[in-house]
Amino acid sequence: MRRYGRLLFGLGLCALLITTVAAVSPGQRDDQGVRKLGVGPAYEQLGKVAVMHQGRVKPLDTVAREEVKHVFSRETIKLLDDENRVVETWGPVAAFVDWIVRPEFWDSQPFILVDYLPLKRQILLSSIREQLGVVAAKSTTSADDKGRLTRLIEDSEITTGMLAELLKSSKLAADDQKTLTVLADKLHEEHKWLTPDELENAKIKHGDHDEPFMEWVSQLDAQKRKFDADPKSAQRLTEIEKRAIDVGQRLVTYKSYSGDEMRSAGLIRIMPRPSSRAALDYYKEVIPKARSVQDPRELSRVLTPIEFDALKALDTYWNDTPLDDRHTPGEDAKFDEKFSVWLSESSVWVPLKVLLKAEPEGLVKAGYPDADVRAFLTAYRQLENAETSAPGQVAADAAANLLKTSRALGEAVNPGKYPTLASMDRESHFNAVNPFWQAPFAYGAALALLAVSLGFAGGRRSEMGIAGKSFYTLGMLGLAAGIGLEVYGFYLRIAISGWAPVTNMYETVIWVALVTAVLSFTFELVYRRTFTALAGAGVALLGTITAANVPLLDPSIKSLQPVLRSNLWLTIHVLTEVSSYAAFGLAWGLGLIATFYYLTATYRRTPTFKELAAPLLPGLPLLATGGAGVAASYGLFGESWTTGDPLFYVFAIMGGIGWMVSLGTVLACAGEVVNRLTTRGLDDQPAVEVERHAAAGSRPRPSVEEIKAMAEAAPPLQLDARSRSMQQTAAMIKPLSNFIYRAMQVGVLLIAAGTILGGVWADYSWGRFWGWDPKEVWALITLLVYLVPLHGRFAGWVNTFGLVFASVACFLSVVMAWYGVNFILGVGLHSYGFVEGGSQGFMSLIIASMMSLPLAAYWRRWLGYNSLAA
Repeated sequence: MRRYGRLLFGLGLCALLITTVAAVSPGQRDDQGVRKLGVGPAYEQLGKVAVMHQGRVKPLDTVAREEVKHVFSRETIKLLDDENRVVETWGPVAAFVDWIVRPEFWDSQPFILVDYLPLKRQILLSSIREQLGVVAAKSTTSADDKGRLTRLIEDSEITTGMLAELLKSSKLAADDQKTLTVLADKLHEEHKWLTPDELENAKIKHGDHDEPFMEWVSQLDAQKRKFDADPKSAQRLTEIEKRAIDVGQRLVTYKSYSGDEMRSAGLIRIMPRPSSRAALDYYKEVIPKARSVQDPRELSRVLTPIEFDALKALDTYWNDTPLDDRHTPGEDAKFDEKFSVWLSESSVWVPLKVLLKAEPEGLVKAGYPDADVRAFLTAYRQLENAETSAPGQVAADAAANLLKTSRALGEAVNPGKYPTLASMDRESHFNAVNPFWQAPFAYGAALALLAVSLGFAGGRRSEMGIAGKSFYTLGMLGLAAGIGLEVYGFYLRIAISGWAPVTNMYETVIWVALVTAVLSFTFELVYRRTFTALAGAGVALLGTITAANVPLLDPSIKSLQPVLRSNLWLTIHVLTEVSSYAAFGLAWGLGLIATFYYLTATYRRTPTFKELAAPLLPGLPLLATGGAGVAASYGLFGESWTTGDPLFYVFAIMGGIGWMVSLGTVLACAGEVVNRLTTRGLDDQPAVEVERHAAAGSRPRPSVEEIKAMAEAAPPLQLDARSRSMQQTAAMIKPLSNFIYRAMQVGVLLIAAGTILGGVWADYSWGRFWGWDPKEVWALITLLVYLVPLHGRFAGWVNTFGLVFASVACFLSVVMAWYGVNFILGVGLHSYGFVEGGSQGFMSLIIASMMSLPLAAYWRRWLGYNSLAA
């Protein structure tokens, strides 16, 4: 396949150039004059303050990054002016702290992500109509312009184009033109953020009346929960309604931290609960005061925040305690001992808002050390004043003082159990370095360099020459660098969480990327043919990029479900099972490379483009019908065209098949184009003599000695250029098929061992070895699916193309066992540790696209040996 050398070299060189530019240049260059706030040692110190968030103690840096990214979509907030230019950038810790200290500033800043244009138009429609009405009512506005403005106000939808057209044709005053320009910019698809005030004041057209945006979102959320519980009891949400819920959740997240309300979702729990004798006496004092309140709804008004919080903690403990063992603190010594241990080790921490609303005397009475709690409150007020006077530019000593006093108070309240500064520093370092985000650059460089080296002598290292070997060596170093970054990332993540790194979907994806890279690197060291390293770098690149950019994969380190809290079984069962996916992923990557060769190979005959395009006749109608049906089910054509679940899935399947057939046909035609470009003049080349390697015939497979004897006795074959090209394709694909076979063997061994170990763990945890749980069933299905091509290849029933095709098709069983059970089925004992949803439509599109490649190769190969006319 030397004829592909230039193509592979050029593609690899382009990929290398793109990767290098992406790695060297920043994501977005700041304009001159942009203020960079929240950078420097002060906010690094603030980021190390220990807080409890979502059931886990973590540094404030982690909380800030997670919440800012949720609200803004990135960890660094960029504030824009009216002309959509960046004027300020805020680091995550500074932005998060400033939300709390200066909510009046942030309420008017555009940083709440609204990236769905139809939804943004609905949110802004009422406000834009109001502002256009103000312009139309001015005495300086001409009659013609008033007419245009009135017609625009009455339109059911206002777009950027409409406003731009009005600006061109009108003769408005300069300030009115600026108003329309600002409105047009807000409606533009590049303007993806709105202010909290705009969202809270927005009115949405709902039926025959306008409704506040957040009330509409609340109704949609209730409808979604009802539909999830029983699809027949509520209507399916449209895409715009789903996006509205997401926007509402972002706004609620911000308001939870910036407002005074005690919403559990937005509480920064900054201090452990006291468990001393004084604390127990405080609980004993609060209980009679609470019981004197007749209406439970009045408790939060009658009790102080610190009293109400203490009462909630006691109520939580009582709910988990048998009725006969419930006592009032201070009345039973055994109860006091157990309650004190629970307060120290298991209870949630006290929110910052509670501490700030309490008087120092009240906190001391609740069990906090006098000097330490006063020092902490003073340090926080000083930080608050510093942030107010110089937003995003707090002095390092104020931040260091808060860190020092918070640690002193925490260690005094909970000695021996308060997290160490080293643990907080480790997690902050992990957030800053982010090895899993850096790994794609190394894998991308490796993929590009190895693709370039493959253009030299078809990947045979001994024939590459100095240039080819240089690219190959650099590519292997890039692959090793990616592996090193992931290993370092897992080392830090394990040290932070204390668990094996396969507790959620995000961790399994990056683990599969790592194991695939390690397997490919090992195979490459043994066989030296470039293919395994190239496939491993590609799969690892895909895995790490997916983990870094897909919102569904949450990188947050969270508390584990109780059933998962066994490092032994997480290590020997889950790591083994997930590592099998890596082996199958490597086989899939090798299969895609081999499929590319089949797609562009030379065959006995050259099919015509008319023959290649024949599947478009059924494919395009299926795609159009299915796509229209799915769009109608989401309300794109109005409520009268919406469909129920049965028709929705019928249309979805039709659209998926139509897309797969249509795309496969296009790829087959593209493969033919590549073949004709790389084999131009092939039939004009003279025939040459080549040695015969095996005797023809259908008798049983001969021994090695018989093959050698026949090869020596047989005369040389006369091969024309087409036959030589076919022989080169076979020579190139043969090692690929061998690598695919080896990778499948490793995967089958791992998944078989993992399934058996999982049964042992199930017997240990649930009292039965096998229960036909969906995860168990699909692990068994995956094992059986891969055993079929392995056994068929060993028995001689499956040819090389069949093995290549199976390496891609069989990976669908891995996708179902890995993704489908958790995000499509969403049931069973193994559905813990993951989230619901899963973007099934987008994933189905990816799967259909993936399968279109081997189908295209099969179609073109079949036509290469047969004719539709025949």
